[in-house]
Amino acid sequence: VMMLKITKIQESGRDVLLKLEGKITEQWAALLDGECRTYLRQQKSVFLDCSQVDYIDSRGVEVLNSFPHSRVTLTSTPALMTELLQIGGRS
Repeated sequence: VMMLKITKIQESGRDVLLKLEGKITEQWAALLDGECRTYLRQQKSVFLDCSQVDYIDSRGVEVLNSFPHSRVTLTSTPALMTELLQIGGRS
């Protein structure tokens, strides 16, 4: 099953750490987008642990690149994903 699992690892008054596991594809990108924007609306900074992401498609790249870079930080990003995000405009 191609899927994305989002686990909240920790949350404080100012920020939240979410662990992403699996594939960020078109059907899951909206879920990730909604989840992150919920926290952004609460004025939190979002940290996404991407160490377990094994695939991302163009829609996934688009969603991640649409977040305000100052508020959403990707951590432990696999090299291939980093490359795709850079091509997609996130530096």
